[in-house]
Amino acid sequence: MNYPSRISDNHLAIFLFHGVTLSVDCAVRNYTRKHIERDYFVTVLRRLKQVGTPVSMNDILTHRELGIPLPPRPFAVTFDDGFRNNLSVAAPVLVDEHVPATFYISTDFVERNRMSWIDRIEFAVEQCVCAELQLPWGQRQFRGDEERRVFLNEIRQIVKNDLMIDGEQLATDIQAQLGVAITYSSSHPLDQKLDWSEVRTLAAEPLFTVGGHGHSHVILDSLGTQDLEYEIETGMRLLKEKAAVHGPHYSYPEGMPNCYSARVIEALKRRGVRCCPSAVDGVNDSTADLFHLKRVMVV
Repeated sequence: MNYPSRISDNHLAIFLFHGVTLSVDCAVRNYTRKHIERDYFVTVLRRLKQVGTPVSMNDILTHRELGIPLPPRPFAVTFDDGFRNNLSVAAPVLVDEHVPATFYISTDFVERNRMSWIDRIEFAVEQCVCAELQLPWGQRQFRGDEERRVFLNEIRQIVKNDLMIDGEQLATDIQAQLGVAITYSSSHPLDQKLDWSEVRTLAAEPLFTVGGHGHSHVILDSLGTQDLEYEIETGMRLLKEKAAVHGPHYSYPEGMPNCYSARVIEALKRRGVRCCPSAVDGVNDSTADLFHLKRVMVV
């Protein structure tokens, strides 16, 4: 991907990462490249720096609120979810390259080293080369690596666009049908999350900012009012109590247009959030709303 081409004089590019790893030894897991290799990460950062100027999400916030100019051809680096390799692998590279970054943390992932619903499904499918399953939308089967990837792509597409489907319950059902132990956490490097001491370490680095990303990583706009308030409040309370993080930064879990709305934005604003990028692909002009910022996924 030609990521430097997304940087320009008249726009702000915000790049979205999830994980940076030393190696991946799986047949199917990480086929989406949610976790990229360290050497590739270094290459991407250096190419971005050749054409643009790294800025922090704090710089973006003060630019929009106080009118402080951004440098020429600005770009920002962000991470979602809270994987342990953000600290162990990505952070040293960012420090060496003098690139600021913001890490958006899902607090239940930290509290219990919890996996997302799609990672639970990938974890189970990795262990089964062939299977036939009954899903809410029909019977599906896979045989071999390519069909497993097609199967996982279908699940991603359907569940992320149908807020009536409970991803966690679907993950449990699929694990049971595959005869795999019902798994909510894993010690595999692709699943390991930060613990609270590691979140504090990230937050203490002057180049870095830590923000919220929900508590359980559920799609915020799928929740009723009471559950929405709980999801936001719990995540922000834990960040404050356990990592002394109480800043204005947040990002929407999943982050596509159907995942947030005006009522979600208002709920975030009531708790002091002032900047919340989405995961919608694109770059931003100087008038972009801080709650509708687009990002570019790096894979």
